[in-house]
Amino acid sequence: MASEIKRSGTAIRARLNSSKQIRTVEKETKPLQGFIRKFSNDWATTFAGALAYSLITALLPILIALVAIAGFILTGILHNPNGSNTIFSALEKIPALKSVSGSLQSSVGNKLSASAGPLAILAVIVAIIGGSRLFVAMEGSLNIIYRVRPRTALLQNAVAILMVVIFSLLTPIMILASTLPTTLLGLINSNASLKQIPFLQTVASNQTMILLGGYIGALFAAFVLFLAIYMIVPNKRIAFSKSWPGAIVAAILVELFIALFPFYIRMFMQSYVGQIGLAIALVVFFYYFAVILLLGAEVNAYFREHVQPLPNNLATFVSTVAGNLNEDRPADESEHHIDSTPTESKDRAHIARAHEDEEGNR
Repeated sequence: MASEIKRSGTAIRARLNSSKQIRTVEKETKPLQGFIRKFSNDWATTFAGALAYSLITALLPILIALVAIAGFILTGILHNPNGSNTIFSALEKIPALKSVSGSLQSSVGNKLSASAGPLAILAVIVAIIGGSRLFVAMEGSLNIIYRVRPRTALLQNAVAILMVVIFSLLTPIMILASTLPTTLLGLINSNASLKQIPFLQTVASNQTMILLGGYIGALFAAFVLFLAIYMIVPNKRIAFSKSWPGAIVAAILVELFIALFPFYIRMFMQSYVGQIGLAIALVVFFYYFAVILLLGAEVNAYFREHVQPLPNNLATFVSTVAGNLNEDRPADESEHHIDSTPTESKDRAHIARAHEDEEGNR
């Protein structure tokens, strides 16, 4: 009996020592490995597909709200005579939307021109409510990433509608920011007195500086958009200091994606032509945009909020948790689709805790 106990103790210590070595390796690679595991176990790419669908279906309602609200700001307040056209000109810079911007402009124009007075206001309100479905779907994905409960239905819809309005108000700022460097350089080129200044003359005549200025402006506009989403949409009070890293990552990736997307179309989508090719291009563009949006949220949640990854993928985790809700229920009486058996991650965590307890008792 004593020899069996001794052998058992030796085996346990061997397992604990092995676990210690595993935990040492995991600790050394924890940040990157943990982030990748969190991104994967949260099913971010799966939710990105649903979010891409919401982006496509909400595109027209949001554009109606944009033209009505942002167009009014550009035309009535900033005295831009072509306020609505400015919005569609900005859309043409997005590769996937360039070929459909004319159709979108016609659809939005017909929708607004068909209504007058109170009916036009009603059309905008309906568009805002329709576009808010995008932010309802977005909140669901971000709540999983941040491990928070959803808002009540009333509050959820109120925040979603508020986000459409905020987005419409931010659009003129983003358009102004994205075009400001190019506008200033054009002003220098057209002003003889300014061109007499050596530094300004050098900057204005340098095509690289003009191109770089446009990218910097677009990068800032994307940063503002992602920052607003990360700070407002999740059901959690998130400070600026814990939101800007993910917003910067997402903004940079989006600008790179927009720049490289035409190359992707030429290389991998030449076999798709006509309306089918256009539809697939839209789906692909919005899918990867959604992946980038969720990736930025994962950066904030993991590195700034220190939200740890699930021990297993979302389906396994939900099944395991559901199986443990009523621990007093016999296993043969539980639902057939629920499996409360501890997973391998749970086993490793149990061994690690046992090792820590043993170390503490020494």
